[in-house]
Amino acid sequence: MKPKQKVIALIVLSCIYGFVFNPWSSFPFTFIIIIISILIYTYIEDKSLKQIGLNPNTSILNTLKTAIVYTIITIVLIDFIIQPGINKLVNKPVDYSSFEVLKNNYSLYIKYVMYVIISAAIGEEILFRGFVFRQLNIVLNKLKYKTEIITIISALLFSLPHFYQGSTGLIITFIFGVLFAIIYVKSNYNLWTSIITHGIIDVIFLTLAYYDKLDYYTFINDKLIGY
Repeated sequence: MKPKQKVIALIVLSCIYGFVFNPWSSFPFTFIIIIISILIYTYIEDKSLKQIGLNPNTSILNTLKTAIVYTIITIVLIDFIIQPGINKLVNKPVDYSSFEVLKNNYSLYIKYVMYVIISAAIGEEILFRGFVFRQLNIVLNKLKYKTEIITIISALLFSLPHFYQGSTGLIITFIFGVLFAIIYVKSNYNLWTSIITHGIIDVIFLTLAYYDKLDYYTFINDKLIGY
């Protein structure tokens, strides 16, 4: 891989990632623009979307089955093991106060579900998994432990926009980023697997917010180990 190609790949990734923090567009339109930009750029460069995981060599049914299994594993790991441990370690739960507006607000809940599917499930997976892996595979090329390094970088980039959730939220989101990256790699770079997994987990979260049950995420701490 030529140095020029690596520089261009890094510049393009930096520009698209930087757009996440732009002050001119808002949720979910920021990620709609990002999705379109990545799809156009990737198709122009590769003449397909395979390099960002959107052209898998597996059936929709197999993808769905795999995603459901990974969803269950991820929920068990995060909700019952990792998050309670981090809550105890940091002595502070994740700040979910910005989602209190969803309580018993059905129209807002449906709107957020739609936004989350577009921005988080599809948009974030296309950017933080598919595109980050594509670009950093070019930049790092034949580097030893390349996949492991990209996994950590992608998780870090994924966590930073979630700063509003506090320090505990950043840590949890970073771990989610690692798990989503592992799912992407283990599913033979089938991005639809991580998209579906991400979407199910986020819709569950919004549903709990709607029913005012976000204390579910501190249940283990409250009942068993305390903060």
